[in-house]
Amino acid sequence: MTPALQRAVTSFYNLIYEAQTFATSMTRIDTADQEHYGGRIEGLNWVLDRCQILEDMDANLTPSALQRVLAEVKSDLDHELSVQRREKGRRADGREEALNFVADYLTSLITATEIESAKNSV
Repeated sequence: MTPALQRAVTSFYNLIYEAQTFATSMTRIDTADQEHYGGRIEGLNWVLDRCQILEDMDANLTPSALQRVLAEVKSDLDHELSVQRREKGRRADGREEALNFVADYLTSLITATEIESAKNSV
């Protein structure tokens, strides 16, 4: 994996951890919306569980192999989002919000790996 991709994966993980820290702090401050922030925390925990493989990845991983792993995570994320949209409870809204937040960044990370893969294949 290129140093730029390694930093991008690390930044992706840090973003999720920071969002989780924020949501945890907000559950303590905004007692009226605790359930909503609790849903966010659940959603972010779900993402961290699915992305565990990213944290354990070898720096020697090729961009195309990383792209495959990210595509699998994105597929799982899209499925979980469809489940959340069907449930649509107050708690599900927080989860869905967190999953949508992560989905945008995951899509960007997939695009970056596609670009790196194309560079390496030329």
